[in-house]
Formats: sequence, C-alpha cells, structure tokens
Amino acid sequence: MTEEDGFSNSPVPEGETETATHHASLVNAVDDGIYRLDDEGRFVAVNDAIVETAGWTREELLGEHVSIAIEDDDARRLEREIRARLESGEDPNTTFSLAIETAWGTSLPSELRFSLLVDDGSFEGTVGVVRTVEDQDRSEHLPSIWETYDSISSVIDEADVGVFVLDDSFDVVWIDETTEEYFGIDSNDVIGRDKRTVIEGTIRDRMADPETFEETVLATYDDNTYVEQFECLMTAGADRRERWLEHRSKPIESGRYAGGRVELYYDITDRKESERARLESERRLRREYELTEQILDTSPVGIAVVHRDGSIVRANEHIGALLDPAVPEDGEPTETLPAMYDLDGEILPPDRRPIARALETGEPISGQEIFVEDGDGEQRWLSINVTPIGDERPPERVVAAVTEITDVKELAERRRRALEEREKELMGLQLATNLLETVDQPVESLLSEFVSILPQFFHNPDRTVARVSVGDHTATTRDDARYPAADRTDDSDPRILATSRTVDDAPIRIEISLVGETSAAETAEDAFMDEERELIEMLATLLKLHFDRRGYIDDLQESNERLEQFAYAASHDLQEPLRMVSSYLSLLERRYADELDDDAQEFIEYAVDGADRMRDMIEGLLAYSRVETRGEPMAPIDLGCVLNDVLDDLQLQVEETEASVEVDPMPRVEGDPAQLRQVFQNVLENAIEYHGDDSPRIDVTATRLDDRWRISIHDEGIGIRPDDHDRVFRVFQRLHSHEEHAGTGIGLALTRRIVERHGGEIWVDSEPGEGSTFHLTLPPVQE
Repeated sequence: MTEEDGFSNSPVPEGETETATHHASLVNAVDDGIYRLDDEGRFVAVNDAIVETAGWTREELLGEHVSIAIEDDDARRLEREIRARLESGEDPNTTFSLAIETAWGTSLPSELRFSLLVDDGSFEGTVGVVRTVEDQDRSEHLPSIWETYDSISSVIDEADVGVFVLDDSFDVVWIDETTEEYFGIDSNDVIGRDKRTVIEGTIRDRMADPETFEETVLATYDDNTYVEQFECLMTAGADRRERWLEHRSKPIESGRYAGGRVELYYDITDRKESERARLESERRLRREYELTEQILDTSPVGIAVVHRDGSIVRANEHIGALLDPAVPEDGEPTETLPAMYDLDGEILPPDRRPIARALETGEPISGQEIFVEDGDGEQRWLSINVTPIGDERPPERVVAAVTEITDVKELAERRRRALEEREKELMGLQLATNLLETVDQPVESLLSEFVSILPQFFHNPDRTVARVSVGDHTATTRDDARYPAADRTDDSDPRILATSRTVDDAPIRIEISLVGETSAAETAEDAFMDEERELIEMLATLLKLHFDRRGYIDDLQESNERLEQFAYAASHDLQEPLRMVSSYLSLLERRYADELDDDAQEFIEYAVDGADRMRDMIEGLLAYSRVETRGEPMAPIDLGCVLNDVLDDLQLQVEETEASVEVDPMPRVEGDPAQLRQVFQNVLENAIEYHGDDSPRIDVTATRLDDRWRISIHDEGIGIRPDDHDRVFRVFQRLHSHEEHAGTGIGLALTRRIVERHGGEIWVDSEPGEGSTFHLTLPPVQE
C-alpha cells in the first residue's frame, strides 16, 4: 500500500497499487479503529475510524509515538504489556482498557485488543483494534456505591449489569433484576444463602465450562484480597438465553458490607461477536495481499486482464498455455486473443465474445463455453468467466478466468455413451425378468423368446448372433429372420460367453457372436463393451435363478400333494376307529343303562366326549392341511356381505350372551369367500366365548394402508398375556382347559394359514383383563 491509501506507508511493488487500494478500502470500511505501531511504538498506519474518533489528522499521527493519543499512564502500561508478552512468548486475545486523548482535549474510555508482529523471531511492532466504550470501570467506585445502597439500588436495577453483593461471610445480601435475567434465578431464592451453595447447586451447571467457573469464583472467597476478571458463557435454558458474560469482582473494603465482595456481570455477547469479526478481518487483511499475488502464479485457471481494445494487459503463465497470447515484459498490449468458436462450431465474431460483451455491457459473464484450435487443429474446450474491474461503466478493463474443460467434455461424452449402454442393459434385464416370471412356460418356448430379445441390447444388433442353452435345450437367433447375418457365423468371429449351472447341475450357456465384416479391433478382446459382458453374466444368473425356482416349485407341489394324501388317509383311517368306539359306547349305554351305576355312566360320558373331541381335532387338522389345495380361486368379494353371513350363523350365540357387535363399512378385497368366512367366524366366536363376566362388546373396523386393507376385531374380553400372543396361532395350542372353554386349538392356526394364503398377516394386541384386538391384512380389489 502507499502512503496516500490512508493505512500504510510501507513501499508497495510497482503494478500492485490497485490491489493495495482495495486492501485500504476494506480496512477503512471497518467501524472499529485499526492501527499499526512500529517496534518503537510509533504510528505507521491508522484507518479512518481512528482519525474520525480522535480528531487528529492522519498526517499528525503517522510517525508520532502512541502517547500522543493516549494518557501517559496508559502508554506505560501498554509498553509493559508488550514487553511481558515478548518475554513470555504468549500473545493472548484479551482486552486492554485505556483512554484516548482526542485533539479536542477530551478523554474517551476505550477497549483495546492488539497482537504482536514477529517475523523470524524479530519484533516488528503491533497491530490493534480499539473501540470506545460508554461506561468507565464501575468496580473502581464500588465501595461508595454500597455505602449508599438504599439511594441508588433502583438506578442499578435499570442498568444492564448483573450485580451480586456478598457480606463478610459471602452470603448473598442483594442482587439486581439484571442478575435474575442473566442467570435465570429469583432473588427470593438466593438472598440470604451462602454464595458457594448457590454456585454449586444452581449456577455452575448453567455455565458452558462449569468446573472453571466454579473454581475461579470460589477462589476469590478463599482469598478475598484481589480483583478478579474473566469471561464465561451462560448456556440457554427455559428461564434464560445464551449469552457471554464478563465477571468483574473485588473486595468491599469499607462501609456496610466491609469484608464482603461485590461481583458484576456485563453482557459482552455483542462484543464477543465483534471480536470474532475483528479477528477474521485482521486475518483477511494479513492474507489478502499474499493470496492475491499467489493467485496469478499458482492458479490452475488461466487469468488475464483485458483492455477495451481486446489486448491483453496482464496474464499468468497458465493462460498462455490455453490461449497462447504474447504478453510483453513492459506490460504494453501487443496481441489480441485468438479465434473462438461456439458450441455449434461457428466462429464467434469479436462483438459476441464473452470478454467483448462484458466490456460493452458492464455485466459479468459466467461459464460461457467456447473452443479454440491449437497448432495441430485439435479442439481445446474452455469455460470463460469475465468480471468488470471497478465501478466505471462501461469498464476500461475486465478480468477473465479461463478454465480448460476438454477432459470434462470428453468425460461427459463417454458417460453419455455409457449411460445409453446401461439403459440398454437395464432394459434387457427387465425384459428378461418379465419373461422369466412365467413358471409354467415350456422350456423350448421360453428359450426361443429369451434368445430373440438379446441382439437388440448390443451395439451392433444386426451383426449379433445369440445362442442360449439350458441342459439339452438350445435356442439361437440363426432361425430368426430379423437377423440376416446369423447364418454367416464363423469360428473366428469375436464372441463372449457366460456360463452357470442349475441346482440340479444342468449346464447354462449364453454365447454372443459378432459376424460380418470385422475390423482389427473387433477381432480382439475389445470387440464387445464391458457392459455387454456384464449383461450376459447377469442374464446367465437370471436363468439359473429361474430354473432353480421352477425346480423348487415342482418339489414343493409334489410335497404338498403327498402331504394332502397323507392327511386325508390319516384322518379317514383315524376317524373309522373313533366311530366304532363312539357307537359301541352308545350301544353299551342303551343296553345296560339300568345295570350301570352313576360312576359307570360318568365314565361312558367321558369316553364319548373324548372321542367326539378327537374327531373334531382330526377334522380341523384335515381342514388345515387343505387350505392351499382345496381353496377357491381369488375373486373380488364384499367383506361386509361375508361378515353379515357370519353374524347370521352366530345369531344364537349372540342372543344367548347378549353380545353387541358393531361393524364399520367394509371394503372389497381379493379373496376366497368361503375361507374368509371361516376366518371371521373363528375370530368372532372366540370374542364371544372369552367375554369374561360382562356381555361381549365387539367392534369390527377397516383401515386402508398403502397397498392393503387392515381389518381389526376388538373385544372387551378376558385378554391374552403378551407371552402368548404368538402361541395362540400354533396348532393344538390352548390357553385354557377343555372344562373352562371348549375348542380344538386349531381355529386360530387355521385362520393364520388362510390369511397367509391371501398374502396377508394376522396378529393380536392384548393385555389380560383389557380385551383383545385381532388385526389381519388383505389385498384390495385391483380396479
């Protein structure tokens, strides 16, 4: 910067005065006073804020000792502080209080923060920021204040200073309203208490650093002989907001509370924010000049300053590699920019070039893409940003930033092609997946369709021949009239292959050949793209999964058939002996009724009842085994009608128990009417049976979820323990004895299997004594 900049009189390299002017403008725009002293304490730079505040002219201050602008005592304290920091090697960010002596003879209380300037161990001076403050240090007058407490307490309550007054036992004798606001406390809860207890029980945990706060303040009570000053952060709470506070305290040496202590808390939140901004400003000022100079030499972006006549006044080396301009050593323009072309390859006339447009309109140009040709005729793509220099319109000069984007353009093109291939690959996988979802299509037909769709997903479909085989079955596009080149395959044709095996060890093979005229590249490994190799590998995996699934399904169907045959045979064979037992017991009871005593009659009744229950269990087990095989096809049904039929069947139980059943409007779902009727009959019968002491109260509701309906049946019965929520859905699992409640233990198990056949779920929410809610989900009708 130069002396006329108003901040520094240090020499500046030729040609850099414009950047220096920007630096000075930034410093002078700061509201706080900023100065620099040399190693002898003389002013070498001041900003406008200091000149305006102190009333001295810049010429009167530069070169003079700092004592011209501050009191002599403050000047000596400042020198001692500088020496102490130099000796300790520490440069703390603390506030230094002093008074500015103005040119008008007045004194302005101020706060100063300064830093040492040390270069390679050599002290070169200081740089500081000074701000005037309205209030003097109040702690100097505290003794007299508290001697006249009654007369000025109301005045203190109006000030933005939190005050604690402690007696010689460090009990709190008074706090002001500001203290209540800052700390979120009530004077009635604090006055009369030991301040140590207040800190430990309330205040410390409201601080961001509770340990340091407690340690520092309590130390003043242990040694009440010194003045303490520190900063602390109060955290936010329901009764207070976050704020930075400055603690100032000193002993009370006379008066009413002699031997006690007064503590003042100032809200310095704004000051802390200003300090942060000031420090950031200082760092920017220190770095800006060096960074500005480094940009031209180290930036990977080509940078040039261009005159209105189109000539280049200044440029870095990188722009020379991009545009090859001739820049003279004396800075005089000698050559204009080379020819430029737009995105369509049309040459840009001089008035349409980005630099010319910015010079003419004064508006910045952002990200205009053009290309130039090098000496070999190769295109070099560039992105150009242009910004006018200064406020003059139209500008005399602009700064242009030029970035080569040739690699980006080529990468974008490669990615575009790769994306197209990926889209083809995904389309191929989707078509193949849709085709393979059919499990009952003959293998020959399936492979024929599968192989016919393959060539379209390769970059030369007319020259692509596909061959797919699974076990002894083979299909090829040789027989497809859409691919005339298929009959010209040769062993020397480039080809790729993917193989796999089914779970039954049947070989799977997909072979793709490229036929017809081939170039040298096509006869080598790169005749096919990586995406095409990946595609057939995934297709081979799809084929494996499809045929494995077909095998699993076939095995499962065979197993189900055997299971059903077994269940039918077992139930038939078991029921016949039971019928004989029941018949002979009934015959015995009729023929010898007069000869049997009461015990014998009771034994016969037990035996008949057991046989009947065994028959019911066998029939339930048979129904359970036939859910999948004997059900009706799924069809749209109205659940409201199904529930009405069920309630008609249960009318006798409803009347006998005086049950109340409320049913909301029910939806239409896809299902088996007979099986869903069984589901609701089982659940409603249970709700009526297990109703407890009161008459049954049952509510049936329906809720639409994203892709299904949830039906909920709520009762106010005896409830179910959480540990038994899953158990009730298992076969032959009963929670009560036969004497308590009749049943086979199969009803809810059968219900779950029917719901699962419909692609849904069933579960129960219940607590003992609080009733139960059975939820089941069903698929909606596809409109």
